[in-house]
Amino acid sequence: MREQRSGSQILFGHLPEQTVDAAGGIWKVKRWNSPRNESAIDIGALREELIRAAYPWSESGKDGGFVADLYAHLAIRVRSLNKDEGVWCEPFPRLYLCRTCKRLHDGPSGRCQCGAMARKGQLPFVGFHEVCGTIKTPYVKKCSVHNQRAVRFPGTASAAELTFYCPVCNAHLQRGFGAACDCDNGGTLSFNVHRSGVVFKPRGVVVINPPSREILQQIEDAGGGERALEWVLEGMPGRRLTDGRAANNPETIRRVLAERGFDATTIDAMVAAMPSGPSTAAMPLALNGRLREQTQTEARHIALATFESRKTVAEMSAVTSSPKLKRLYQEQYPIALRDGGLERIELVDRFPVLTAQFGYTRGSSVPGESRLRTYRETNGEYTVYGELTQTEALFIRLDPLRVHAWLTSRGVALSPAIDGRQANIAILEAIGPDINDPIAALLRVLVHSYSHAFIRRAAVYAGIERDSLSELILPHMLGFFVYAAARGDFVLGGLQALFEEDLHLLVTGMVNEEHRCALDPGCQENGSACAVCLHLGEPSCRLFNTNLSRDVLAGGNGFFD
Repeated sequence: MREQRSGSQILFGHLPEQTVDAAGGIWKVKRWNSPRNESAIDIGALREELIRAAYPWSESGKDGGFVADLYAHLAIRVRSLNKDEGVWCEPFPRLYLCRTCKRLHDGPSGRCQCGAMARKGQLPFVGFHEVCGTIKTPYVKKCSVHNQRAVRFPGTASAAELTFYCPVCNAHLQRGFGAACDCDNGGTLSFNVHRSGVVFKPRGVVVINPPSREILQQIEDAGGGERALEWVLEGMPGRRLTDGRAANNPETIRRVLAERGFDATTIDAMVAAMPSGPSTAAMPLALNGRLREQTQTEARHIALATFESRKTVAEMSAVTSSPKLKRLYQEQYPIALRDGGLERIELVDRFPVLTAQFGYTRGSSVPGESRLRTYRETNGEYTVYGELTQTEALFIRLDPLRVHAWLTSRGVALSPAIDGRQANIAILEAIGPDINDPIAALLRVLVHSYSHAFIRRAAVYAGIERDSLSELILPHMLGFFVYAAARGDFVLGGLQALFEEDLHLLVTGMVNEEHRCALDPGCQENGSACAVCLHLGEPSCRLFNTNLSRDVLAGGNGFFD
């Protein structure tokens, strides 16, 4: 039987070893049929993002050597859905239930002992092992006399409370499931409803992927992540990174010439011959190695995303002939951005994004607590299942001076700053080398919470489904992208219309509207973030609704306060 699903549904919900509901039954995905190999991929950026995403499992020794293999540059293949071939699934679990008498059978068809001829349904529970990653059909023993079995449901979803008995003599057979895993690691299987998050949790990344290698080369020639960082700190001057003064920095020229094989004497002569102009000397950044790499990666994402397509509020004001729109862009928008603590909101109408799933976990959803299972071929290569799209997005960046003041109000010791660049540098230099540094964690919560609050209101003002929007969080750059995902009922142009007409209403409403939750005080006592106030659907949130709190936005000592 054939079922139709969208490409994004398959990417998030039909990965190998995942169970799915389809055609009135339960199935396990065995493979993607003849997937397409994607060649136009920035493998370097993908590798960096995979290392960052898998690092918690590497730290706990539960990544199966994945991070070490990435550092060793083992091959990564990005494979996308072949829409003509689809995916191959098999019925799973193979434990079938008579809907009339609740007897259990090994097959879906045939007459039940009670006389029912209808096709049997499946018992929706599976057994899984966190360590080896196996998933199995639960075992239920049969009556030794009558060779039959049936189930009594307790009225809950707990597998441990299921009672199994003989439908003929009513003898008790067992309560719940229980079995040792037959893998070399030992231990017992856990049991749950097949669609539970503890049974299968996909692990993925989002990477800004340039539409052509020429664009990537231009970014690298301009200085790569180092110059991208300087460009963002300077306020993103010019149309793109290669137009900004960062691209003409003598140090950038020196680095590029050195990479191309010129000796030091020649480089000195060529730099000395450059036309003199205003000083482009940059304040050096005293960042530790891991932090420097992360900030440069985030800045590079911004440079790549905005390279081909970038529209600012100032540009809209310059091209419109409508007095009403000029007042909107020159007066109301700047006031709204100032009140919202924002440096900029820009439209990217060709946002090049790769959404990729590199593995999954069973058991705890906290990164590093359960073992990471990756998709690896017999030849040692890693497969990443992905989808390349060009969609529209908004880039939102918080005002570094406002963030600086907010952190200071919360007791964070920062160097003084008189402009946005100095403020951002002071924040970055205060972050320590520990991966769990409290300042970095606070920034992550602030930017992520702001992103969720923005998305929840953007969906209302744009008139689109909330799950049609996704996020890419860049906490060290104090920014995030909100982009249209290729799922749901999103209508292309929704973010553009919002950007051109209602942006001031969205931001002003986000600042001034009620910030309490309908579930307070319970929500406030449990982190001030729940499905009612800040949570988004899982495909929309890359951090699985962690690192969220309304308290960082409002409530007395919040960013809006």
